[in-house]
Amino acid sequence: MMKRILMIAAAALLLASCGDKYPEHSVVVNSKDALVKTTYGTLCGYIEDGIYTFKGIQYAKAERFMPPQDPDSWEGVQTALYYGNQCPQAPRVTWQDDCEAFLYQWDDGVQSEDCLCLNVWTKGINDGKKRPVMVWLHGGGYAMGASSELPFYDGTNLAKKDVVLVSINHRLNFLGYFDLSDFGEKYKYSGVAGVMDMVKALEWVNKNIEAFGGDPGNVTIFGQSGGGGKVNILLGTPSAKGLFHRGIIESGSMTRLMEAQTSRDMARLAVQKLGLNEKTIDKIQTIPYSELLKGCSEAVLSCFPENFFYRVYGCGMWCQPVVDGEVIPYQLSDPRVADISKGLPTIIGCNYAEGGMMNGVFANADMRYQMGDTKQYIYVFAKPSPHMDGTFATNHCTEMPYVFNNIWLGRFMVGCDKSAYKLADFMSDVWVSFAKDGNPDVKNFKWEAYDPETKPVVVFNDKTTTVHAGDAFFDEMKSYKRDTWVYRRH
Repeated sequence: MMKRILMIAAAALLLASCGDKYPEHSVVVNSKDALVKTTYGTLCGYIEDGIYTFKGIQYAKAERFMPPQDPDSWEGVQTALYYGNQCPQAPRVTWQDDCEAFLYQWDDGVQSEDCLCLNVWTKGINDGKKRPVMVWLHGGGYAMGASSELPFYDGTNLAKKDVVLVSINHRLNFLGYFDLSDFGEKYKYSGVAGVMDMVKALEWVNKNIEAFGGDPGNVTIFGQSGGGGKVNILLGTPSAKGLFHRGIIESGSMTRLMEAQTSRDMARLAVQKLGLNEKTIDKIQTIPYSELLKGCSEAVLSCFPENFFYRVYGCGMWCQPVVDGEVIPYQLSDPRVADISKGLPTIIGCNYAEGGMMNGVFANADMRYQMGDTKQYIYVFAKPSPHMDGTFATNHCTEMPYVFNNIWLGRFMVGCDKSAYKLADFMSDVWVSFAKDGNPDVKNFKWEAYDPETKPVVVFNDKTTTVHAGDAFFDEMKSYKRDTWVYRRH
């Protein structure tokens, strides 16, 4: 009898261990369970672990340098199962860096100028619920990147917290921000084409997100690095007014954009490098992207021959949205921007190893405060990565696996110990709380709104705290020097 009991106990332990070894997950992809009717036609996605997922949805179409237009409608059912195309972009030297490739785990997908697509993750479809919507704007300056470039951009875990997560692709570099308007009215919007794409994506969200269980009247835009800059730009874009209701700016607090004449002068030089002129300019719409990139890069390098940044990341990094007087009427620090986005709550911050950015964070917060925005929340992310003998520390991007609650997908960047999972669950809760009603407070956490006198800043770490202007923390942060990782592939 005792032997039998021991055998049963051993079998139970074996089953338990099998359960641990083979965790329960589910993926459902068929022709009936994940159908959504949009204004352009019916889409079929898939369901993974209870989250409805739709990828590669075309939200617009556009000819090169031209404003985006509504996508074509279709009959029947169109699948939306895999990420869409990424905007063409220059190869970068960092692709050859073994350590950076390990940390970031880039996926550069398929590049095509037919790249105006977005992705949606949601708990429910066609259910009449009005979940808060979070629209992610990827980083990479205004030159590179995509909504699927980094593994932790996946929206599943944020959607599990009952928001609808949307991420978008749009035109970049010389395709999105190259002001050819000196060559005729036809090219009037070429310097702001990428911004117009983002507005068009928000219009798509406004028209269609209800079918995905989202509330078009409660949209938060958020982004990191160049994506944070894009949030700032949309705060100053009249055509985006009313399409979103709060913003989160992560490590991207730039407030000054390209002046139109500067971009036009560079465009004239690039056209010359391409062997074109006023009479033959329309050929620029059809030459291969590689040829366009070569001519534009030659123009940039002729003006900035020693610029290390352009040589490492590509000359597309020179490109920025242009203050054209219409789509972007003012520099972002102009008080008239208040007429566009006054009163929209914002979260603004950076990472500890980005100490030099802190002045920009405060300047951005002061600027918004003076415009009448009193619900601003400032942060520093300070939990270092354990990798590379700690030398990656809290470098650019390290907060994103936490914001998306995707520690496992970001494990090569930030590790995956229990403390990482705990902070990620908490930090993503804060972001979701802010998206729901503009209030980032959760459980026992209360975030003090920004005051230009005391400058309260929340420091996210294993123990999250609040510091104020004048504290030694800021002196330490600004003087911090990160060691470099020396074991690289040559």
